Amino acid sequence: MAVPTVASLCSELGHHLVPVAGVEVSRTEVTAVHISELLEPEAYLTGGELLLTTGLALPAEPAEVMAYVSRVREARASALVLGLGPIHATPPEPLVDACRQVGVPLLVVPAATPFLTVSRAYWTARTRSAEEKLNDIVAAHRTLVEAAVSPDPAAAVLKKLARWLDGWAVLLDATGSVDLVHPLALGEELGVLEAEVARLDVAGVHSSASFPVGNHVAAVFPLAAGDRVVGYLAAGSRRQLDAAQRRVVLTAAALLSLDAVRRQQVESARGATRRCVAILVDLGLVDAARRLAAESDCPVPTREVAVLVGRARDSEVLVEAAEQWCPAALAVAVDRTTAWFLLPDHHGPLDDLRRRLDTVDPTAALMLSDLMAAASVGAARARLQREVVCLEQGRSAFPQQGIARFVARAVDEFLAAASPEHCAALVAYLRHRGQWEPASIALGLHRNTLRYRVARATELLRLDLDDPDLAAQTWLALRARGAAD
Repeated sequence: MAVPTVASLCSELGHHLVPVAGVEVSRTEVTAVHISELLEPEAYLTGGELLLTTGLALPAEPAEVMAYVSRVREARASALVLGLGPIHATPPEPLVDACRQVGVPLLVVPAATPFLTVSRAYWTARTRSAEEKLNDIVAAHRTLVEAAVSPDPAAAVLKKLARWLDGWAVLLDATGSVDLVHPLALGEELGVLEAEVARLDVAGVHSSASFPVGNHVAAVFPLAAGDRVVGYLAAGSRRQLDAAQRRVVLTAAALLSLDAVRRQQVESARGATRRCVAILVDLGLVDAARRLAAESDCPVPTREVAVLVGRARDSEVLVEAAEQWCPAALAVAVDRTTAWFLLPDHHGPLDDLRRRLDTVDPTAALMLSDLMAAASVGAARARLQREVVCLEQGRSAFPQQGIARFVARAVDEFLAAASPEHCAALVAYLRHRGQWEPASIALGLHRNTLRYRVARATELLRLDLDDPDLAAQTWLALRARGAAD
């Protein structure tokens, strides 16, 4: 997209447009060609013009010539062009000196060349530039559409868009967190981008925002599915996007929105299948549930399962948190506030789910059953669903036998991952019932060192030792495994 410049016009016109000796031809873009014999032409200039004159009214006094050239400079003309022949056979020295001092490029058109030659060359180049730009934009749209039907549409669209902008492209999820990025080398800019999107709160399917990110200008557009924002596309280039570039980025945003809708439909179908499997088990049709799961690439119910029932402000948030906690969970949303889940026998500690929910809905109440035969799910689910209504907001409840199993599994994982120092610190802390002074004396450690090691140990253990039931079960599990005496 080569926009005509002073240098390109001189190159194209050859001897028809020549810089005065000693003048370095600039690559300033030329916005138009304007002919004027006025000594005060600035009222008719908007900036970037190639100003042509025969010097008909050019004064003889150097000071007045300097004033004229200064006005041309203030009007931001790309260059001053003097047509030789009718008035001046050669460029007047006061004009040459003034242009050199003020910094206005001075060009000359020989006597035999009409100004029309310069104007025609400019507009020909401008038309050619517009055609190249149009072809480039059409090619960009075609490339994006081809990328959108590739096996990995989102990554392919981002890659093509980033290359076309000679910058970068980032896909963010609905919360403003980075999902995909191209090129992968983008570093600190990602943190700035996330912070700016969160701060600006780009909400609404018709909104957008732009702001500086490093040495780029970022433009952010929401990805819409109906009237709901499902993500954001951020595109970075070294210049503010012009109208044509924005249209290309909007095309990329539309294609990514379609991909998001398609993925949502796939996820919706997958969720519906998982729900059917859970309901079949709830109805006692365990064999039918396992056949459906096997044929639909859905988690197959294990021989023993557990039932989790939750009550929250939004059952969709509850389902999302539970599926992140246990990807093999089979969810059934009962209504807008209640959901239940069929869990495999290897599900994680409930405390992990509790921590997840505390960040999005600390009022959620959870009740978990012990492991049971899959055929017994229906009665247990009905009982828990009645009892969870009476459970205090923000509380979790599960049976003592379940606690022992969860703690035993957590302790086994801890012993496999922890260092001897962390293990000894945890044992001393539990033996002295959380009292730092006697525990640190027993180990011969400073209290701060012991606090650090216990904090690290509890991170590995992933249990809340402030809960006396969990602390007691942890001590018993450590003793049973010979890690404590």
